[in-house]
Amino acid sequence: MMCQVLFVSVNKSFHDWFTLPELEVWAERAWAITVTKAAACERVVAVFEGEPVAAWRLRGAFATDETYAGSDGSSRYRTGLALGDPLPVLPVYRTGVPPLRRGVAVAGLDLVPLPPERDYAAFA
Repeated sequence: MMCQVLFVSVNKSFHDWFTLPELEVWAERAWAITVTKAAACERVVAVFEGEPVAAWRLRGAFATDETYAGSDGSSRYRTGLALGDPLPVLPVYRTGVPPLRRGVAVAGLDLVPLPPERDYAAFA
């Protein structure tokens, strides 16, 4: 099944001695993408020099107070990410890294969808 994956560049912030929580801070920062486009993704993959280095479930996306210049010269709000549980870095991510424009891009990859985080029916 096709799943939307959000790829983000950590080229300017990555150090090979980072722990996963230290890298997470940089992966969830403000990106030049719309909230709608980011929120449609299921996973986030951090990329360093073209190689995936970490992945997380995406819980949500939100507008930040940071802006960037749109292609039409307008000012647009950057999008922050609410990351969930860390996920394994799958081989399909390596072959699926798209060109990152402004450090971010979305790609559809053939993946099994993630299960829901919580089964609320179990608590009923």
